[in-house]
Formats: sequence, structure tokens, C-alpha cells
Amino acid sequence: MAKRALRIAATADLHYGKHSRGTLHEAFAEISGNADILLLCGDLTDYGLPEEAEALVADIRAAVKIPMLAVLGNHDFESGQAELVCKVLDEAGVNMLDGEAIEVAGVGFAGIAGFGGGFGRRMLNA
Repeated sequence: MAKRALRIAATADLHYGKHSRGTLHEAFAEISGNADILLLCGDLTDYGLPEEAEALVADIRAAVKIPMLAVLGNHDFESGQAELVCKVLDEAGVNMLDGEAIEVAGVGFAGIAGFGGGFGRRMLNA
């Protein structure tokens, strides 16, 4: 019996803000119906605020019914509240990867939070 290929959807640089709720709900629903796993690859929020993560969670919780894996990007560290952002996402069922690996349907995924290229506004004001 032939093994079915794992359908992976990956996105990055969502930059969810406090007022982004609802903007990608339809896209997330389509992804959920056509993929087996969703990878969220950094810069999930605009300024790294928990309320921005909550706006993202509102959309994914309502639409995504497949496993989700995520890593943070530089914008997710902007406010110095990355741990709270991770907590919000983790409580919504998003597997946060930072130096960890996870297996989904026989495929291994590893992730590490990233900060590279340039300096964020918070860093420039230090």
C-alpha cells in the first residue's frame, strides 16, 4: 500500500496586530482543509504583544483543525514578552519549537526561534 504524502502548509511574517482579528480566518480555514500540518515560521506578531498573539489565536482556533508548529521571529521578541506570546499560542494548541523537535505523521520537525538581520525598534531605543 502506497504511503500518502504529508501535505505541509507553511507561512511566515503574519505580523498580527491587535486589530488583525478576522483578517486571515478564511485563509486558515482553506489551509486546514487542504493540508495535514501548518507551520508558522516567525514574525507571527507585529510587536510581540500577548494581545496580538490572542488576535492570531482567535483566527486559528476557529479555523485550523490540523496540527500546528511554530517558531518565533525577531518581531515576536520586540516588546520583551516573548514568553507570554508563546504561552498564548501554546494554550491554543500551537506546538512552539525553540531548540526542540517533534514528529508528526512520521516526519520530524525541528525549530529554533530566530533573530537575525537588522535591529528592531526596541533594540534601537536601548
